[in-house]
Amino acid sequence: MGHPRGDDLSGDGWAIACAGVSKSFPGVRALDDVSLGLRPGTVHALLGENGAGKSTLIRILTGAERPDTGQVFIGGQPLRHATPVAARKLGVRVLPQERHVAGELTVGHNVLLDDLPRNALGLVGARAIARRAQEHLDRLGLDLDARMRAGDLTAAQQQLVELARTTARPAQVIVLDEPTASLAGDEVEVLFRVIRSLREQGTTLLYISHHLHEVFEVADTATVLRNGRHVMDVAVADTDTDGLLRAMFDREIEHSRLPRAPRPAAPPAPVLTARGVAVPGRLAPLDVAVRPGEVLALSGPAGSGTSLLAELLAGVSQPGEGTVELAGTGRLRSRSAAASAGIGFVPADRKRQALLLERAIVENLQLGAAATSVLYRPRRALRDAARALQRGRVRAASPGTPVRVLSGGNQQRVVFARWLSAGCRVLVLDQPTAGVDVAAKFDIYAQLLDLTADGVAVVVVSSDYEEISALADRALIMVGGVATASLDGDAITPEKLYELETEGAHEVGEAVVLPPEEDR
Repeated sequence: MGHPRGDDLSGDGWAIACAGVSKSFPGVRALDDVSLGLRPGTVHALLGENGAGKSTLIRILTGAERPDTGQVFIGGQPLRHATPVAARKLGVRVLPQERHVAGELTVGHNVLLDDLPRNALGLVGARAIARRAQEHLDRLGLDLDARMRAGDLTAAQQQLVELARTTARPAQVIVLDEPTASLAGDEVEVLFRVIRSLREQGTTLLYISHHLHEVFEVADTATVLRNGRHVMDVAVADTDTDGLLRAMFDREIEHSRLPRAPRPAAPPAPVLTARGVAVPGRLAPLDVAVRPGEVLALSGPAGSGTSLLAELLAGVSQPGEGTVELAGTGRLRSRSAAASAGIGFVPADRKRQALLLERAIVENLQLGAAATSVLYRPRRALRDAARALQRGRVRAASPGTPVRVLSGGNQQRVVFARWLSAGCRVLVLDQPTAGVDVAAKFDIYAQLLDLTADGVAVVVVSSDYEEISALADRALIMVGGVATASLDGDAITPEKLYELETEGAHEVGEAVVLPPEEDR
């Protein structure tokens, strides 16, 4: 598609474009003379590692940020006032990575929030909202009830509500920022179907994702940013995964099962054991034993029970039946008791559940230390934070930097660094690399395997088959709240995980008991 410059961008041939855009923040040049143009009725992928400038460019294109230099054009018209309202008036809408669902309102209210139907008296009617919203949900093929309370939905369902709201009004351009981060396989297919339908209607879509297979699935063209600079425009049909990775990271990235430390001849006793744990209506009875130095992956689609099981193992939730016990400690009866005993937990929604966004990194790191100490020593905390940032490979100016200014990947690293510095015996992670670029993912994998070499037990919930196959010693496949199968070692492959999840979705049998290794 070429690298559009200057006057080329001001005509009607581009749905949205920017020319010579640069943007700096204190100590950081986020964008350096970037030009970009999207053709009408196409899906255009924007790629780059965390810190490459993607988020800044999106904010500029959608009016949320004003460039230091350069110009934005929407449908050939310059964006004279850099505000989201001005961009929306010109036809730009955004499906954000973070959910913005009003939990106390119905699904219908959330879907039509930007354009609520009113009667002749100007009043908003609940029936009219439910009817119009349900018609839109049905057109999109989303299995949601417009009358439901949005706060009662799962994270994945709330993401689909966001999608419905974004598409409820006609748009020239829709920006999709990591839209599949909380979606399972069948929901991803629904999203892709909606994207293809919008493209056929002439809508232009800017698609941001760290999952390159998604790019090849839905995108027509791709732009790669690296260190704030534009490095490549390419037709997706003319490149491959290795080509995009080389452009993104300026080096080769290998995808394979990662090497791990040699195992002792006699497997150690389990450090964390769940016996007969169940939550009526949500999780069938299940036994799980996790050993020091191993990675247990929990794999399954939305509603499978993997996240619930992770919460039970971390002490976040209590089972309706059965017990969870930590060796040398006994039964876990609360999250605080679990943390004090040495169980770290990294939730899927880091912004809402794991971080104080307005507070400094050092304060966020101390949330892990608080589980084991009642004393706060500022100087020691700063020293410990500096070491934790280095060990956790967090890119930040200082431990005093507010967490909100960090990229999504670095925010995740802060949560991870918290438990690295706390010296946990068991680390439970739910979707630990969602929204994290490929290179950062492998940094996290290496850190997790370093922990296992030190004897830490790791439990990972992931919807990324390649991630599980690269990382896990054992994988438990769950469907509909039931454990349906398990895999070990080299038998854990993306193809086998997909096959077992598909089989489990067709016929859910009785829960599989995952016994200790020597018994299998």
